[in-house]
Amino acid sequence: MGIQLRPLPPPKQLPCGNPPLASPYSTNPARRPHDEANDCQMTFLRRDRPTQGLSVLLVDSDPDFLKRNCKLVAEEGHSVWGAEDLLAAANFLADNLPDVLLVELDLLEMDGADPLADLRQRAPAAPIVIMGAGAPGVPFRKLNRAHDVFGYHDKRHGEDGLLLWVNAALASAQQLDTIRRTRHGLRRVLESVPQLHEIQSLDELTETILTLVSGLLGGQSAFVATRATDPVGKRPIEGFIYSPQSIDDFVVSAASTDTYPRGSTIEKLRSVPEHLVRRAVEEHSNIIDDNHGVLPLSLAEHVLGLAYLERPGHGERDVDLLQLFASQAAAAIRNAGLYELATVDTTTRVFRKAFTLDRLRETIKLAWRKAFPVTVLMLDIDDFKNLNEKHGHVVGDRALRHLGNLLKMNVRDSDVVGRFGGDEFLLVLIDANQVGGAIVAERLQSALTSEWESWWPPEMPVLTTTMGLATLDPGDVAPFDLGFPDFPRAVEDLVMEADTAMYRARNDGVKVLTGRTLRWPEFTGH
Repeated sequence: MGIQLRPLPPPKQLPCGNPPLASPYSTNPARRPHDEANDCQMTFLRRDRPTQGLSVLLVDSDPDFLKRNCKLVAEEGHSVWGAEDLLAAANFLADNLPDVLLVELDLLEMDGADPLADLRQRAPAAPIVIMGAGAPGVPFRKLNRAHDVFGYHDKRHGEDGLLLWVNAALASAQQLDTIRRTRHGLRRVLESVPQLHEIQSLDELTETILTLVSGLLGGQSAFVATRATDPVGKRPIEGFIYSPQSIDDFVVSAASTDTYPRGSTIEKLRSVPEHLVRRAVEEHSNIIDDNHGVLPLSLAEHVLGLAYLERPGHGERDVDLLQLFASQAAAAIRNAGLYELATVDTTTRVFRKAFTLDRLRETIKLAWRKAFPVTVLMLDIDDFKNLNEKHGHVVGDRALRHLGNLLKMNVRDSDVVGRFGGDEFLLVLIDANQVGGAIVAERLQSALTSEWESWWPPEMPVLTTTMGLATLDPGDVAPFDLGFPDFPRAVEDLVMEADTAMYRARNDGVKVLTGRTLRWPEFTGH
C-alpha cells in the first residue's frame, strides 16, 4: 500500500528537530550551521550573489543528494528547502508556497495513491520538475499525462543539468506570476472605471480616486491634488508662450490624514519631496520607490491632478496599468469639472438655480410615488445691497461664499442647496414636513449667529438672514388615488409660497415664517 497524503491536517509550526521535515537552505549570512539538533536551520553562505527572492523545494530520499543540491541552488541566490519524503513536503506546503518543486520519481511510484495530485493541490501555481536516475520511462509519462509537469531531470546529467531545470522553471514561474498579476491589476483598474465616471462632484471624485489608488499601490498615507484652474482647451495668448506646468497650480482635494490639509499647495506640505512631485508633473512619469509614490493624472499633454503615497506597499507596479488608471482618473476629473461648471455656482459653491429647480422637480416626482413630504426653504441676506455699496463686491462675495458653505454643513447630504438669485438661496429638504423644516431653519439661524463672528471682521456690520418655508404634504390620501399631478405647477407653486413667506417675514420683522402647506389634490384636479 502507498502512503495516502489526503487529507492531511496542516500543522501551524514544524519542530526543527523531529523528522520528517523540510530543511531550509538560503544565502542568509545570519543563519549558519551549528549543531545536529537544529539541522533544519542549515545555511550555506555565498556573499557574491544577492538573494533573488525566489524559493525552491527539493524532495528526494537521498540525504546526500538533497544536501549537496540544496547548497548548489542556494549558491545561485535562491531560498531552498529540502524534504526527504512526501509527508515532510506536504507539511511544508501546508504553510508555504515555493516558486518551484523538484520531486524524486521513486517517491511518487506508490500503489493506491496519487501523491503528485496532492502536491499540485497544495502548490497549484508552482512548476514541478520530476527527478530520476536514467531516461524518463513509463511512470514519468503517466505522470506527465495526468498532471501539469514542467520537465524531467536525469540525475546522470549532474549539477549543471539540475541548475538548468531550476532556472528554466523559475523563469516560467516568474512569467506566469507576471501574467497573473497583470490580469489581476487590469481587472482592478477596469472595475474602478464605473466608480470614476459616476456623476459626482470634484470633491467626491477625488475621494474615490484616493481610495482606488491606495488600493492599487498601498501606502501609509496619501493625498490627491487637483489643479486650481483647468488648462484643457485653452489656447496660448498671442505673443505669449505657456511655461511648463508647475506644481504651484495644484491644491490638495482629498487626503487620508490631517498631515495634508485640504486646500494646501504642495510647497506647504513639508513632508512631501517637492523635487519628486515636480519631476513627475513636468515629465508626465510615475515615480515609485520604497519611500514615495507620485502618480500624475494626465489627459493628453495636461496634468489635471496627481496622487501621492507615502511608503507605497507591494501593490500594482505595472507602468501600463497605472497609466491606464491615471488616464481614466484624469478624464473623470475633466468630466467632474464640466459637471460642476454646468451645475455649481462659482461664487458660493452651491448648485445653480436651473439645476436646483431640476432637482426639486425630481424630488417632487419621487415624493408623489413614495408619499413623503417635501419642504422648501427660501432665504436671503438682509441689507445685502447696502453691504456691497459700502464695502465692495469682494466683501459681498466673501459673505455669499461663507453662507453657502454654512448651509451645506448644516443640512443632510440628501438635501439640496442652491443659489436662487443674487443673495437668495433655495433649500430642498427631502422627507421633511412643516415641523422638520422649521427645525432646520432654527438650526441655520443658530449656526449663522454662532459661526459668523469667528471669520467676519468685527468692523463690518453683523449679517443676518430672513427665511420663508413652504411644504408639500401627501396628507392622508394616497397620491396614486388622485391621478397624475401637474409636476411643473407643483414646483412653481411650492417655490412661490416659500418666496412669499420670506417677504412676509421681512415685512413683519421676523427671521423665519412658515408659509402655507400644499396638498396633492391642488395639482391633480380633485
